[in-house]
Amino acid sequence: MKNTFLTRISFLLIAAVLCCWNPCVANAATTKQQTGTARPVSIPKKKQTQTTKTQAATSKATTKSTTQAQPKVTTDSTSGYQNVVTWGKKHGMRAAWTQKNKTLRLSNDSTTIVLNIGARHASINNIKFALCQNVKMSGGNVLVSTQDINTALEAITNPRKNAVRIVAIDPGHGGSQPGAKYSGKLEKDITLMIAKEVRTILQNKGVKVIMTRTTDRTMDLKTRPKIAEQNHADIFVSIHLNAAAADANGVEVFTTTPAGAQSTTPDSGSTAATRGNKYDAANALLAYHIQRQLVQKVQFSDRGVKRKRLGVLYDTAMPAVLVEAGFISGSKDQKKLFSAAERSKIAKSIAEGILSYKKTVESVKPAEKH
Repeated sequence: MKNTFLTRISFLLIAAVLCCWNPCVANAATTKQQTGTARPVSIPKKKQTQTTKTQAATSKATTKSTTQAQPKVTTDSTSGYQNVVTWGKKHGMRAAWTQKNKTLRLSNDSTTIVLNIGARHASINNIKFALCQNVKMSGGNVLVSTQDINTALEAITNPRKNAVRIVAIDPGHGGSQPGAKYSGKLEKDITLMIAKEVRTILQNKGVKVIMTRTTDRTMDLKTRPKIAEQNHADIFVSIHLNAAAADANGVEVFTTTPAGAQSTTPDSGSTAATRGNKYDAANALLAYHIQRQLVQKVQFSDRGVKRKRLGVLYDTAMPAVLVEAGFISGSKDQKKLFSAAERSKIAKSIAEGILSYKKTVESVKPAEKH
């Protein structure tokens, strides 16, 4: 009887211990489960960090590349705009206001750049140059779009090494497409005469020249740059004349508009990247050298280097420009265009602009290559 009583007490004690132990086990399991569900909270942080890295890489790639389609800049983000004074210091340029908060001048021993706040144009060594975006001020800093730094300012102050062995010259219009007319004078005839003289000058300097036409024949726009590509031309120069009112005079050189930007005269179509945008920097440099020679040597009014998505420029496989070598309708320019001696000056200036570009890109030291 005593043993039975002790046995019952033992069972009761064991049951009590088990009842006390099970809640502890349950609580420990619950705590572990709660700890386990809390750990994934750190995962969104990792994802956020990864997203930030991806966005930074994308921003860096957009800043570095000018050949990809870029949207219009609407903010002063570091990828969209740069402090131009800071940029100028890299090239040893001193900054000074010529008009406080209106006109800024950057200069070193070889280059002078003048920027106008709120405007889409600049002056580089006294040659007018159209920009893609307005120059801005923010927090006392003068900001220029990264696109304009790459395709205008940097293009001329820090050119890339290249070789120019074959030049394609394209006399505008021809055949059933006479171009502009004035008093029986036709654009197609004058451009061909100028182009032939340019060819002779370049050949005498040892440069191989390809002509898209040497006679009065009709050609479509797509064929012209294709001829240059098929003949492995290193640059393409199309020669045209302007026409407007009698008081419109001067010379301008066009490059294809950089991707995502509006042309100097706003586009109505797509602003997407095209093959010609691969050469935006070289296009600008070539246009600058030709424009400078025509303004300085022929005394043309400077209408500037401009941007436009022209049919012979946007799909080129090499640096390409279109020269509007004066106004066939202009009272001042007619004296240059209708005189054989003056036309020779125009041809010589275009050729010297090409040769100046050639000398510049071929003399870049390897260490300066981008």
